[in-house]
Amino acid sequence: MASTAPYVFMSYKHEPNTTGVTEQFYQQLRMYQKGFGLAGVFMDKDKLKAGSEWSAEVMAALAQTTHFVAMLTNGYWLSDECHKELAYAVDRYRHGGSEAMRLLFVQVQKIAPELLAFDQDAADANVAFMNKELSKVAPKLETVGDLQFLGPFNDYAQLVRLPSEQDPLLGDAIYQLVMRLKETLPGKD
Repeated sequence: MASTAPYVFMSYKHEPNTTGVTEQFYQQLRMYQKGFGLAGVFMDKDKLKAGSEWSAEVMAALAQTTHFVAMLTNGYWLSDECHKELAYAVDRYRHGGSEAMRLLFVQVQKIAPELLAFDQDAADANVAFMNKELSKVAPKLETVGDLQFLGPFNDYAQLVRLPSEQDPLLGDAIYQLVMRLKETLPGKD
């Protein structure tokens, strides 16, 4: 996968604040797509059919994804559809490391990422990701907090939540996310 052009998959929960900020992030990535050498950027803007069967479009996008961006919110972590997407990305990461899949996270809401644990061995796919404090199972992969966050970060390099759609600083925060994603691309640091 290292020889192919990078492809970004934006995974998010369709909810009021998240959809708008994800759309702005998507638009800015699309603006820089050629300059970054990206093969493409996928965002499910049309709320493709949710349920047990994924659409061919989502599967095709996930199959070519090199950079999986999860827009973390409470709703994201509790969504079955988002779990399916994240489980696919985590599985690719586990089997091929960052050469196969870069797992990148954006904190949209204030959360404690160090308490979010992966549990791929859960019998029920709907509980494959759970709060570490409630889990009795030791995860094979680190917590979300141990993986790479694109941000946003404040002036003291502390992870903070993304500003709301109405906040005039949202554009600056999204620019920071885009530039941090650029640093993960081959030959673009």
